[in-house]
Amino acid sequence: MPEKTLLFNISAYSLAHALVDAACAAVLFAIVSPARSDPQSLFQFILIYDVIAFATQPVFGLLVDQSKTPPQAAALGILLVAASTLMLGMPLLAVVTAGIGNAVFHVAGGRASLELAPGKAFLPGVFVAPGALGLTIGIMVGKSGGFTAWPFFILLLALAVVILIIPRPAALPIPSLPANLRWFEAVILLLLLSVAIRSLVGQSLILPWKSDPSLLLALTWSVVLGKGLGGILADRYGWVTVAVSGLVISLPMLAFFTPVPALVILGTFLFNLSMPVTLVCLAGMLPGKSAFAFGLTALALIIGALPAFMPLHALTGEPGFIFIAILVSIAALYGGLRLYQRHFHAPGPPLQRETQFTKK
Repeated sequence: MPEKTLLFNISAYSLAHALVDAACAAVLFAIVSPARSDPQSLFQFILIYDVIAFATQPVFGLLVDQSKTPPQAAALGILLVAASTLMLGMPLLAVVTAGIGNAVFHVAGGRASLELAPGKAFLPGVFVAPGALGLTIGIMVGKSGGFTAWPFFILLLALAVVILIIPRPAALPIPSLPANLRWFEAVILLLLLSVAIRSLVGQSLILPWKSDPSLLLALTWSVVLGKGLGGILADRYGWVTVAVSGLVISLPMLAFFTPVPALVILGTFLFNLSMPVTLVCLAGMLPGKSAFAFGLTALALIIGALPAFMPLHALTGEPGFIFIAILVSIAALYGGLRLYQRHFHAPGPPLQRETQFTKK
């Protein structure tokens, strides 16, 4: 029964993640689509949405951690996104509502996935992975000019109800940090630096072949599978081994072979293996504050992406810059993980549930 309950929970949150991101993207691009002749309007709406959806997550994360009600908060976020699909006649209100709903859902769902199996990377990876697919589908729907609110609204409403009524496994004890916090700030800063740089690299890659729908879909699936399998592989073979090796092997593919779709798609898969490891490590550094930890990664994502939207983008897209940036991300991730394992990861038998995904 506990394993089935675990599966029901992560399935509901993961499906909701895909639909929330799809709805937000569809709303945003349905709004800006008629304004394509005015690039400034497009940029402003996207900037407003991104700042709200990403930069506010640490704040909402603290509120979710304090309330200790992830299902209710996740349902609230879903309902706000559902409401935004009915507001296309009020563009600014729709964008703000979608951004707030997205932020609230992400930190609540992130906390839920991290607490289902504390100290394991596989569930956060499974939770986050479908977002990329939802985002791509939502952008396509919004740009098509055929956006219809009611299918999104009904599905989102149904998922909010499911998340509220689904049985939740009993909470497991959360390991506390040791008394010596000498390297506390260093670990958190190194991990967030690695996330920010990976975001910068992802935004800076110049891939003209993405205009081919089949190649875009393959690239999207490489992100989904990288995040989804990254946690499973890392729990089985080691966080440092999987996360750092993935970045190292992806380095030449993403830096020097961008004209070759197959290599970039493979490199993107490897590049994303580290995401769930970063999440679970940050949550381990902030016991009982996993929604806040999840929100910090979102803040790092938008900070890292900013240079790609500034005049610096001419530099950030250069192969040499990409190469150096990934090297720095590798060093930061390796340093953060090793410091965490040496000074903060308590030895002894794991507290988390053993499932068919985590048994060796």
